[in-house]
Amino acid sequence: MNKRHRMFRAISCCLCLLIMISGCDIQMGGWGQAKYERTVQQQAPINPGSKLCVETSFGSITITGGDVTECSVIAKICGRAPTEEEAQLLAEQVTIELETVGDTLTIKADKPPSRNNRSVSISYDITVPKQTNIECVSSCGAIEIANIKGQASGKTSSGSIQAKNIEGPTNLDTSYGSVNCRNITGDNIIVKSSSGSITAEIIRGSAQLTTSYGSITCTDMSDGDIKLKTSSGKIKLSNASFSDCDVHTSYGSIVSDELKGKSIKLHSGSGSISVTESSADTTNLSTSYGRITCRQITTNEITAKSGSGNLDITCSDSTQDEIVADLVTSYGSINLTAPQNFAGQVDMSTSYGSVRTSRPITISGQISKKKLSGTIGEGSGKLHLQTSSGSINLQ
Repeated sequence: MNKRHRMFRAISCCLCLLIMISGCDIQMGGWGQAKYERTVQQQAPINPGSKLCVETSFGSITITGGDVTECSVIAKICGRAPTEEEAQLLAEQVTIELETVGDTLTIKADKPPSRNNRSVSISYDITVPKQTNIECVSSCGAIEIANIKGQASGKTSSGSIQAKNIEGPTNLDTSYGSVNCRNITGDNIIVKSSSGSITAEIIRGSAQLTTSYGSITCTDMSDGDIKLKTSSGKIKLSNASFSDCDVHTSYGSIVSDELKGKSIKLHSGSGSISVTESSADTTNLSTSYGRITCRQITTNEITAKSGSGNLDITCSDSTQDEIVADLVTSYGSINLTAPQNFAGQVDMSTSYGSVRTSRPITISGQISKKKLSGTIGEGSGKLHLQTSSGSINLQ
């Protein structure tokens, strides 16, 4: 990460922190303003399976599903102006309407136009039937969605997002803020943050989680493909089952445990990779700068490559005897504990270092401390271990 990149990230994070601390309630030139708050309550009938649409420029949105037959809205309106009298006038000019067209209920706010040093923010606390499709947008404010059986879409330009107990396709998107989701079940689960961490727990369905600047932490995921990506941050994935798992970080480490699926692909542009108790047909691990450590992995094929770092791989007792392994590092040692009854070809070489093994190998070609080629038993397995600078040990 170069100096300019680090400086840009630091400035972005500071601006993001300032906005989140202020709750998006600061307007340029609005320091020291007076404010006036009022609360409006509205209700409207809404059928199960209908869609709710709500949007606010400045303010938070909280939507909760319940055993109800109508939509209940509590709107907190805040006016800001140079004087308290003018702030009150601004707040009292705001009207909230609930409009139904077909199967869609829209919450609308009519408010006076913005002027210098004068603003209005509206935050919503909404209760709807659980069987409601949700679409909510805030230009600046936090979003919370809970207990919904239907599609859930929440987007904010600046603010955190929390979602829990959702049964349906889910799309959560924030430009500046963290995302925390728990107990989400859907055919397509998409979570994005341009600058913030993502935490996900108990996820059922195909999930795609992406952040530009922040860590990703996921626990208990199943029933679909998993794709995790961050440009700068650590990724931790545990207790996950899937068809395909693709994890990518440009700057940060990857830690995983209890993974099970068809394929596992973990890549770090700059960071270590740790895998514990994984099971997959194919395992692909790569990092430009960092070590790769695997404990008790079960796989038919494994590729592990590091531009600069040690490779330490231990296969489980369940790994097939004819495993295919391609382990390469430019600068670092390689330690491989292969299946006990491995059978197949062995090719180990180092430019600067030594090659050792405790396995009975039938040697082919010249015998050298830096290179060893041969076979173990009769089988189609293949072990290729190569480093430019470091020792190699096959157990």
